[in-house]
Amino acid sequence: MDSPECHAPPGCELSRRSVIAGGLAVLGGAWLPAVRASGRKGWIDIHHHFIPPAYRDFFYEAQRADDSVVIPPMAWELSKDLEDMDRSGTATAVLSMFVPPDIGTPASRARLARDMNDYAARLAVDHPGRFGSFAALPLPDVDACLAEIEYALDHLHADGCSVYTNVGKRWLGDSAFDPIFAELNRRKAVLFVHPTSADCCRNLLPGVPDNIIEYATNTTRAIAEVIFNGVTLRFPQIRFVFSHGGGTVPFLIERFLGGTRAEIVPGITTTGQGGPYVPRQPPEGALHELRRLYYDTAQCSNPVAMRALRTLVPVSQILYGTDFFYRTATETVDALRHCGVFDDRELDQVGRGNAGKLLPGLG
Repeated sequence: MDSPECHAPPGCELSRRSVIAGGLAVLGGAWLPAVRASGRKGWIDIHHHFIPPAYRDFFYEAQRADDSVVIPPMAWELSKDLEDMDRSGTATAVLSMFVPPDIGTPASRARLARDMNDYAARLAVDHPGRFGSFAALPLPDVDACLAEIEYALDHLHADGCSVYTNVGKRWLGDSAFDPIFAELNRRKAVLFVHPTSADCCRNLLPGVPDNIIEYATNTTRAIAEVIFNGVTLRFPQIRFVFSHGGGTVPFLIERFLGGTRAEIVPGITTTGQGGPYVPRQPPEGALHELRRLYYDTAQCSNPVAMRALRTLVPVSQILYGTDFFYRTATETVDALRHCGVFDDRELDQVGRGNAGKLLPGLG
């Protein structure tokens, strides 16, 4: 394979991903993808799904063994993905897909993570500058996750890792996952967090799918767990990115504050709910920890949700995300441009600048 060329004007500086050193090098049965070309202008989508062949096969095989397994949507096509990115002005999409924690065996889940991460890396090589990746980790298997962190970050040069908000009855801040957090903290890694259904709360309302209510709620639960269980304090170098604008956190802020007071809006003091039913506050308060996290715009680019998020956290913590292929980049960009929340400078931060600082390997 020939090395990709930088098509930016003379003087452009290439990132570590901009040179392909030796094409694809064989490493223990896997291959090392080359770094990606930079210099392309446009938005960076950090919440962007895809369907690797291994993911499709995993679910079809699982359903053949157990007909109660539900096949998730598989409506992803690379050509349509690139068309939508071009139409919306999206230069780069960071790919993510997740390992179901309750299907298959530990070995099959670990193999699925490896196959998906290899496929994402291959897409990045085949389409220089267009794709990054958040490597899937096969929770709840801690040792397998540690092995995949090493492989994905050191050999595939993934931009970060990705996990679900919860596994069965355990949420992301559970101490069982501390070895994973310790390794991600050592690497100062980005961890992208996406919701899924929880054991407690599947099919609660007839005719109302879990994703309508429970996904946002599960994101909120995961945020509460990493803050109130001290994960953000013990592992401060992890850059957490939470999906869908942080779920319902902006609307529950008085409860997150507990018995403390804070100026969420300058000059206006908000008092949190007091009494016996309050979480133990971090030393600098829950609001401080919330404002250290990152949040994407997927499925919440409307004026109501985006205004609430923008009021709660600085623009620097908001990242453009589309939830493709469930929503299009074209829809999301149009909504962000017309939601009335951001001026042009802030929109540039949300669309590209913040992600460029968080993920410098994307150029």
